[in-house]
Amino acid sequence: MKNLIFPFSAVVGQENIKKALVLNAINPSIGGVLIKGDKGTGKTTAVRALADLLPTIKIVKGCSFNCDPDDTESLCQECSIGDIKVTEKKMKVVELPLGSTEDRVLGSINIEKALKEGLKALEPGILADANRNILYVDEINLLDDNLVDVLLDAAAYGVNIVEREGISLTHPANFILVGTMNPAEGELRPQLSDRIGLHISVHSIMELEDRVEIMKRREEFESNPSAFRDKFKNEQDEIQHKIIKARRILKEVKVPLNLLQVIAKICIDMNVDGHRADIAILKTSKTIAAYNNRKTVSKEDLSEAALLVLGERFQKTSYDQDKIKNKVEEAISDVSKDKQEKQKKTPIPETGDVKKRGMKLKTLEKEDELVEADEEEADIKKLLKMKGKKKRRLYGKRVNSQTQKGRYIKSKIPGDNSTDIAIDATIRAAALGSKGNIKVESDDIRLKVRKHGAKASIALVVDISGSMLSEKKTNRVKGILNRIIEDTNRHHDKLSVIGFKGEEAEIIIPTTRRALSFQEQVDNIRVGGTTPLASGLKKGFEILKKEKARDEYVPMMIVLTDGMPNVGLDKGPVQDAIKIAENLKDFEILTLTVNFEKAVKFGHEFNMDLALASGGRYYDVEDLKNPGIAISKILDYERSQL
Repeated sequence: MKNLIFPFSAVVGQENIKKALVLNAINPSIGGVLIKGDKGTGKTTAVRALADLLPTIKIVKGCSFNCDPDDTESLCQECSIGDIKVTEKKMKVVELPLGSTEDRVLGSINIEKALKEGLKALEPGILADANRNILYVDEINLLDDNLVDVLLDAAAYGVNIVEREGISLTHPANFILVGTMNPAEGELRPQLSDRIGLHISVHSIMELEDRVEIMKRREEFESNPSAFRDKFKNEQDEIQHKIIKARRILKEVKVPLNLLQVIAKICIDMNVDGHRADIAILKTSKTIAAYNNRKTVSKEDLSEAALLVLGERFQKTSYDQDKIKNKVEEAISDVSKDKQEKQKKTPIPETGDVKKRGMKLKTLEKEDELVEADEEEADIKKLLKMKGKKKRRLYGKRVNSQTQKGRYIKSKIPGDNSTDIAIDATIRAAALGSKGNIKVESDDIRLKVRKHGAKASIALVVDISGSMLSEKKTNRVKGILNRIIEDTNRHHDKLSVIGFKGEEAEIIIPTTRRALSFQEQVDNIRVGGTTPLASGLKKGFEILKKEKARDEYVPMMIVLTDGMPNVGLDKGPVQDAIKIAENLKDFEILTLTVNFEKAVKFGHEFNMDLALASGGRYYDVEDLKNPGIAISKILDYERSQL
């Protein structure tokens, strides 16, 4: 199998990926690498090639956690109390499947030892296997958030704490984290992506010569793997030697004080939240210096590290690579000038301190934003309580669903009347302390904890009739549309957009998880004509009925209208719309009605009736200071209740 692995040094192009992988192999505390890009660009090939390239590691023979015999402080509990034998093994790539449960990742009870010996022993999970290896998570943006949290905590602290059925066990979890994702399928939550050290964007190679070379090398490798590997042996050995030497001298690498100030200034100037980026740049620059066999970090090392850490974090802003380089040069220049001024001991008058005034203004702006956000949050909480509507909702939290839907993620000790018994956990609990025959007592019963995923299929029904033909209304509708599209993309929800005008409604965006791909259709929406509200509600209702039958996504409808229907389906414009709203209530489809007409007009009263008939919620757009942000927060609130 060894000869089937493509050599790392033979990978054409993708220099940033190779560089990021090598740096993490030298110093896993950098925090891993997140690779963004399309499929088929060599991400997996490079990761597997790195594992094959790296030198063998010493491990404790028979240890499930690959403990390092030379690091006595990080040994697992079994290795720390017993006699150990040492052996060597190659590093490997451990893949984490998308459908993994928490028990599979963290570890669970070893049922065999419990049955045969009555011992409380742990069955190691994926994190145990990944210790001192490469943990590869393809499509990390589609992984459950709770699992991503577990991975990043283990990567940050180097340990995994497992608590199951009265057992508490800690084992080392030092691994090289490599996550890949396709941004078109949704972004990774900012709180999570921020905790990954290096961010790399990868694209298909467009140079003719390089693409030809890729084909030639692949063809040569497949025809004779051994000969091809021998061809790159010297380059492989050179990279491996540099990695080994860099690991040895890494602790001796120093960073001059002025460069620490440069790192801080870059992050301040780029408005980086928190301090993780500062620390990642520091660690990366030290690792680059070590890889180049130097014990002092240079400004070139720092500049290269800043690009790897910050470049893709700001890919949606004006900060491209050249501008980041300029920021580094400016920071170095400013720090040098500050040093010279301090040496001259020239006091700077407080009134002339432009930098201090700038920081103060920045702070005041943030405080103003926070005050406005707090006020808006208060408005939203007030709006969530609709007059005349009972507080009890028709839909409940899916985790405690009486229909026992959702994915089984772990077990719990009974605390309610649920009959959703976790057979595996119950048997494990009964097996503890028994040998041979198992007798299940009432205290052994465990229940399943399920997670639905809180993903929604949203039908956005939009009034694009002539009554919405005002610059203020159309701008608000466009802002809400764009915000909801971004939201559904971030949360991996489905979205369909139905516009109604003229004689009937039309589907602007078909049901999709990639609504961002349909931005052109949204930009080309034209307003005008009569108001067939019932037709729009009917199309949205038909879409959501199918989604509810599949039972994969929670159906939700958002209606944006000024509430003046004048085209019906059967009995009349108003009656037909109210009838479909009642159907939405009967099918327990959460409906949010956003009124675009002032209270003095007929539309206000009709939209209130529409919301009451659907059993949903009602909002006046005039009460929302920033409708796009407000609706986004309302959706976040509703998702938390799914």
